[in-house]
Amino acid sequence: MKEHAKQTALRYVRAVQQYADFMMDKARDRYGAEATPLFADGIHSETYEPVQWLSGGETWIVSNLANQQNWLRTLDGLSELTGDSRYRNATESAVRYAFDHLRYGRLMCWGGHMAFDLQSKRQVFAADKGPQHELKCHYPYYELMNRVDPEETASYIEALWEGHVADWSNLEFSRHGQPVENNGHTRGASSVWEHEYDNNSPVFFTGKGLTFINAGSDLYYAAALLHRFSGDERPLAWAKRLAYRYVETRNPQTGLGGYQFSISVLPGVRGDRAIDQFGEQLKEHAPIEATLTTANQAHTIIGEAALCRMSLSEALGDAGRDFLDWAVQDLAAYGQHAYDPSDNTVHPMLTNGTRLTGLVMEKSGYYGREGQQLQAHKADYLLLWSYVTGYRLSGREELWTVARSMAKGIGFGDIGESARAVPFLNMETACTHPHGIFVMLELFKTTHQRKFLQLAQRIGDRLLLHRSHRGLFMASADHEYAKLDALEPLALLHLAAELQGVRGRMPVYCGGRPFFAAAYDGQGHMTDNTFLYARVKNRAVQ
Repeated sequence: MKEHAKQTALRYVRAVQQYADFMMDKARDRYGAEATPLFADGIHSETYEPVQWLSGGETWIVSNLANQQNWLRTLDGLSELTGDSRYRNATESAVRYAFDHLRYGRLMCWGGHMAFDLQSKRQVFAADKGPQHELKCHYPYYELMNRVDPEETASYIEALWEGHVADWSNLEFSRHGQPVENNGHTRGASSVWEHEYDNNSPVFFTGKGLTFINAGSDLYYAAALLHRFSGDERPLAWAKRLAYRYVETRNPQTGLGGYQFSISVLPGVRGDRAIDQFGEQLKEHAPIEATLTTANQAHTIIGEAALCRMSLSEALGDAGRDFLDWAVQDLAAYGQHAYDPSDNTVHPMLTNGTRLTGLVMEKSGYYGREGQQLQAHKADYLLLWSYVTGYRLSGREELWTVARSMAKGIGFGDIGESARAVPFLNMETACTHPHGIFVMLELFKTTHQRKFLQLAQRIGDRLLLHRSHRGLFMASADHEYAKLDALEPLALLHLAAELQGVRGRMPVYCGGRPFFAAAYDGQGHMTDNTFLYARVKNRAVQ
């Protein structure tokens, strides 16, 4: 390794190590009757006091292990690169404590609406949701969990499916899950994986569950990795059945698939929310939620859920080929019909190919208020990362074409007419986002052209300059709270590992975006990422 690359890598590792040491001190649990190996979800950027959540007159010091998975990946990766076992020991202690004390039945007390209060040492949940287990593009660090306790990891994943799947014959599930008595952890005929599936069951059936792909992808991600850990073919079969449900929603002419595969009779009396809001306005298209995709939903399909599936394909090898094929097909269809290269935007769509950008809503509902318009969104770094990955794994040139357009639109310059062409990159890019590092590392892995690695270092340097403040990683020095699960240190570790030629030893990150959402006294239902971690000084970012 060249001396300059070695020194650059060490600089990134030291920055991450300083952050880890700081947060292991400031965010560690020291509250209530006794300390635990857990950490607070975040801290105030000046006082370093833990983030607090106000609910029903109570004040919680929130610790949500599902909201700390990149923190665990960072610590684990840091031990891998430095040889210092303190960091890995901290991750394993936290997971072991969670297995012993943070169980909701055989599920975990974590996710979108549940957490652990470090002050009272008790499980807490969203007052407006109830004790609901929910994962939506969280993609936990199951490799760590399995290393700590394979049996408890299997138990949790089985309980995840049993607690969320309402009808195994057609895989109707709910994003909200609860423990099921005797949930299948016992081996033999009573195993959760022994249910019967109807291969002839149609999609677009009516049920109570909202079969969103952000929740569905967490289900099939977990089951597929359980197959990898155990060798059991049954969870893999169920993972593929669930992933294929979304494939079955595709319009045969366009190839566009839906965000869900069922029609819900909930919430309330409205039933399907697309029918409720657009049934008359778009009567000729007969829209349902499974055939109407907003720009945000398209982002999940071809962003997080696609990266998740492609990650599984690499983890599983030949056994995961279906996940790759289905992800690449989504990327190709949405790239053709929903992406506009002229302004680098992704558009709201009906799966029949009708663009809905600018549609003025004639009725208020789930998608917006009367008089508002459906909007297109700019393609971002994560979508670019997904398209480059799709190209690398499939070789489909149309994916490179979309990636090239996105890269130009984002400000990275020209990545090249093909993966073999010389790129003309904007080495003065203003990018400071950690996803930008993952983009460049993926481009380097795809093309082996060092220009991309050099641009990754440029982004890494800018990230340290503009997003590292007072020992913390935040979007600016003015941000009031710092999230423990910051992605910046993990991205820097991946960059350092690439410079050292050992990136394959780093924990895999596939685009997950953890969150905690609950009623907050005086504010209504809030999500931590926007309500707390986007707050600048004494005002919240709108």
